[in-house]
Amino acid sequence: MRTTSHIVRERNKTLFNSASEFFDKLASREAFKSKRFLELLLDFSTDMSDRHASERLNRIRLETGGINPTTFRNVVEREGLSMQAHIERQCTAILEENNLLITESGELQSNFELNIETIDHIPEKEIQAAADEIGIASFNPCDYESCEKSVNISPDGIYVKRQTECRPRGKNAKEQSKRVGNTIIHVEKGDLRFVINSGTVVCSFRQLASFLAVNDLLEAQLVFFVDGARDINNAISNMFGKLNFKVLLDWYHLEKKCLEQLSMALKGSKIRNEFMERLRPALWFGNVDKAIQLLRGIEPEKIKNQTVINKLIEYLERVQNHIPCYALRKELSLRNSSNTVEKANDILVAKRQKRNGMSWSQDGSIAFASVAAVKYNGNLPNWIESHSITFSFGGEALAA
Repeated sequence: MRTTSHIVRERNKTLFNSASEFFDKLASREAFKSKRFLELLLDFSTDMSDRHASERLNRIRLETGGINPTTFRNVVEREGLSMQAHIERQCTAILEENNLLITESGELQSNFELNIETIDHIPEKEIQAAADEIGIASFNPCDYESCEKSVNISPDGIYVKRQTECRPRGKNAKEQSKRVGNTIIHVEKGDLRFVINSGTVVCSFRQLASFLAVNDLLEAQLVFFVDGARDINNAISNMFGKLNFKVLLDWYHLEKKCLEQLSMALKGSKIRNEFMERLRPALWFGNVDKAIQLLRGIEPEKIKNQTVINKLIEYLERVQNHIPCYALRKELSLRNSSNTVEKANDILVAKRQKRNGMSWSQDGSIAFASVAAVKYNGNLPNWIESHSITFSFGGEALAA
């Protein structure tokens, strides 16, 4: 649909323009779009290329000269950035309403004392029975949170190839290695799900704080599952240091880290695998001291690079407080993995943005991921109808 705008000017100053007063701003010669058309356009953008999505839209509408891939991409980018801007404004309002302040460094401050009650955990009798089953002599009951009363949070960064205006050559060849990224956070409480995305760690955690505040979850037990990235760990400590939170290192990433480091440190895969058979049980039962003792006791003739061994020991000492007894958590049916955010990364970013030959601008990557997040959270109809986004659980369970 194309319309003629009516403009009222006085002394070369625009007083009224029907195109901007009643309708969203569009590009030159761009047609206005119905709500249903825009909903289909944004829906298709999450798992199809611009070309395939525009072809399907034109086929549905029986148009031969309809929307082209470039216009399709521009519309999605514009809507996605509008979503992010709306979310940021909403976060500001929520934080002010709840007397919360987030500093530039990402520290959460409040003008009131949070009334944090004693943390609910699994009854000690159940923990004792599970510990006896796998032969664990001692444990701290407070380490094993109640699934019904806790909130599981999995943050992670995902990066895609950065788009450049021209092919870098010579001294600028390093530009090829630069990437653009999103920080994705998957929030889970019982059977309820919500995903958050933004271009920086601080912005994503700002959205997380707003989401927890509006859903009355700031006083709940917050359990963060991380892969060990320092920027994520620092953001958690800065933002939620005064709340009931704990950080658990994802088992998969811990095991992967050890395997990678030992491959560089030991002489051959056979020696590495034999040593991992001894190291893995110590880590699985949360016995970091024993794991470090094993590393320090490796025979010198088996070591190829002692520096890597030392760095692995330093790493385990740094993350020791985040390594739980994975064996007992598994026996109690508690999570040991951050695989929910890995799947969220796939749905929001990788599936759409990591195809062969693709490269992205920072705005483009964030915009497409924002549309996917809004769709996942069940907010796409709200956005189409009233340009509103609800900070409430609405996502479906992710298949690992």
